[in-house]
Amino acid sequence: MDRLTQLQDAIDKMALLFVSSLDHLTKNAPLVPLHPNVPVVSTDHGMPHDQVQNSAQELALDISRQAKELEALIDNLPGISQTPEAQIHDLENLAQQNADATVEYELAVKEAKELLQDVTYALRRIAEDQSIRS
Repeated sequence: MDRLTQLQDAIDKMALLFVSSLDHLTKNAPLVPLHPNVPVVSTDHGMPHDQVQNSAQELALDISRQAKELEALIDNLPGISQTPEAQIHDLENLAQQNADATVEYELAVKEAKELLQDVTYALRRIAEDQSIRS
């Protein structure tokens, strides 16, 4: 698997961890009053406070591990330690190599078409010669 795919998978995993954490905490955390004049209307919602604390710490650890993995993947990207100018220079070199390869490819295609025409012409001549002899 290439590095960009690994990075994308790690980003997807991080997003999933965030969403799952928010979902878990939203569904399981007990309701707390936001204002002293507004009472909590339901007391049967959620898990006990210490279980919520433990699961929140576990979720936070998972997120921090994933963040470290993302950081390591980013640090291992090619050219990440280079200056922006050096990266631009490398990209320009790659673009030139690509242009050179395109020219080479087009010449090879042209040569192949010419060879195909030569072979087609030779086969027609052979077929004509055989039809004349028959």
